[in-house]
Amino acid sequence: MAASATLPRSPSLRRRFALWFGLLFVLGAVIIRLAYYQATVATLDRDLDELLWSRLGMVRVLERFERETPLVEQLDPEADGRFLKSPTGDREPIDPASVWDWIRRPRIDPGQLPWFAGIWGRDGTLVDGVAWPAGLVQDPRWSDRCDTLWTSADGRYRLAAARGSRDSVILVGVDRTALEAGARTIARFEVWSFLVWVPLVLGAAWLLISRLLKPLAGIAATARRIRSGHFEERIDPTRADEEFQELAGTINEMLDRLEAIRASQSRFNADVAHQLLNPVHAILLEADADAAAADRGQALTRIGGLARRIEALCEVLLAYSRSAALDPARLRPIDLEPVVADAIERVASRAGPRSLTIEPPPAGAVVKGDPALLEEVLVNLLGNAVEHSPAGVSIEVELVAGAAGCRLAVIDHGQGVAATEIPHLFERFHTGKPGGGHGVGLALSRLIMRSHGGDLEYESTPGGGATFVLRFPPLA
Repeated sequence: MAASATLPRSPSLRRRFALWFGLLFVLGAVIIRLAYYQATVATLDRDLDELLWSRLGMVRVLERFERETPLVEQLDPEADGRFLKSPTGDREPIDPASVWDWIRRPRIDPGQLPWFAGIWGRDGTLVDGVAWPAGLVQDPRWSDRCDTLWTSADGRYRLAAARGSRDSVILVGVDRTALEAGARTIARFEVWSFLVWVPLVLGAAWLLISRLLKPLAGIAATARRIRSGHFEERIDPTRADEEFQELAGTINEMLDRLEAIRASQSRFNADVAHQLLNPVHAILLEADADAAAADRGQALTRIGGLARRIEALCEVLLAYSRSAALDPARLRPIDLEPVVADAIERVASRAGPRSLTIEPPPAGAVVKGDPALLEEVLVNLLGNAVEHSPAGVSIEVELVAGAAGCRLAVIDHGQGVAATEIPHLFERFHTGKPGGGHGVGLALSRLIMRSHGGDLEYESTPGGGATFVLRFPPLA
C-alpha cells in the first residue's frame, strides 16, 4: 500500500476522454458551421443574381410589348414591388411565422426581398419605374454595364442592367440590407445554437463514458476489498458489459490462482515450521541430556546429524524458492551431458562405499533449462537411487532425444515404491521412509521440471526397482 501511495497520480480516463472528445467535437462543429454559413451566403448571392436576371428579362418584355402601360400598373405596387401578380391576379403568399422558428435554422428566400426596377432615357431621366429608391440616382456608366451584374459602390444595392427597345437603359436591383440582415440572423443562430448544443453533447458524452467505466469502478472496489483481506471476493461477470466480461473472467481466474498459491504457501510454511521444529527439539533434548552424559562424543555426533538434516532441508527450501521465481522466458539451450556428469560426481562419494556404479548415457542432448536447478533434480534422484539400491548393483541413466522432446531416466534396481505410496509420491513432506526424512525432494524436482515446461514421472523398473523419468519439451 505504501508503494501504491507513492505512485504519481495519472490523469483520469474520463477527463481525458471528455477533453479530447470535446476538442474534436468543438473543432468539428466550428468547421461545419463556418462552412455552412459560407455556403449559405454564397447560395443566397447566386440565387439573388439568378432572380435579378429573371426580373430583368421580365421588365424588358414589359417595356417592349406593354409600352403604353406603366410598370407600376403591371407590377403590384401594394407590395412595394415585392411580389409579382400571378396570371389570375393573386399574389403569392408569405409563409406565416411558426412558433418553432426560434429553434429552427432561419431560411432566407431571395424572392421575398424588396426589389425595384426603372427605365432610364438617354438624357438621364426616369421614364418609368416601380419602387425606385430615392437615394439611388442615375449614373451615366450604367449604359456601359448592360447585360452585367454589379454591386453599388456603397455595397447596399445589387444591380442588373440591359438596353431597352427605345435606346433606354433598363435597371433592376435589390436592396441588400435585408439580405445582409438575414445573413447576420443566420450567424447569430449558428453561434447561440453552438453555445447551447456543445454543452449538451459534452454532458451526454460525460454521462456515457461514466456509464461505460462503471464496471471498472466495480472491479476496483472488489480489488480494494480483496486487498483489505476479503480473499474470497470475486467479480460478478453477469453484471459487467460484454466487453468487460472477458476481463472480469480473467481477473477472477488470476484471483483463484493467487488464492490457491496463498493457501499452498500457508500450508508450506506450516509444514516447513513443523519439519524444522523436529530436529531443533531433538537438538535441545540432546543438549539437555549432554549436561549429564558421560559420552559427549556420541551426543555431539547425533547433534551434528540433526544439524546436517536442517542444512539439507534449508538447501531444499532455497532450491524451492529459486524454482518458484524461475522465469521460463529466460531459459536457454544447454547440453545435458555436463549436467548429468556433475550430478554423478556429487553423489559418487555416497555410492563408492557401497560398491554402486552409476552408468552415464553415451551421449548428451540439448534442452532449454537452468543448469543449476536441473543438476539439483538429478542429484536428488541419484541420491534416492543410491539410498534404495542394494550394494554392488548399477544405476543407469538413460537419455533418449527425439522430435517429441527429450526423455532422461534414472533407473535403480532396489525394492521400488509400494503401491500404496505411489499416489503420494510427489506430495511435499510425505515420506514412506521408516526413519523419517524431509520428503521435499521429489515434490521439488517435479516443480522444477514443470517450471521448465516438462514433467517428472514414476515408472516401475522391470524386475524390481524404481525409474524416475524427466521429460523435456522439444526445442522451439
